[in-house]
Amino acid sequence: MQDQIVEYPIQVKPVEENGCHYLVYLPDFKGYTEGVDYQNALFMARDYIGTRSLCNELPPANQGLPLVRKFENVRYVKVNITDFRLQHGVQKDGYL
Repeated sequence: MQDQIVEYPIQVKPVEENGCHYLVYLPDFKGYTEGVDYQNALFMARDYIGTRSLCNELPPANQGLPLVRKFENVRYVKVNITDFRLQHGVQKDGYL
């Protein structure tokens, strides 16, 4: 069985709110997550996508990057959904 690997665009913006230093917007999910530093923000974006895959069908990935606004960083993140599901207790047959 081949691993399911997905790639989604994200927007990362530095902020200073509630002890959070980076806000991450995932446009294909219309959702947000946050991180205490840039690397943690990328980790949290991958975790957001992987967690959504546990209970929901993932949306199609947008092939274009969103427009960059002032102080934002725009990039793609890859997530190995197969590994994520196995690490979080989902068996190969899809059951917990």
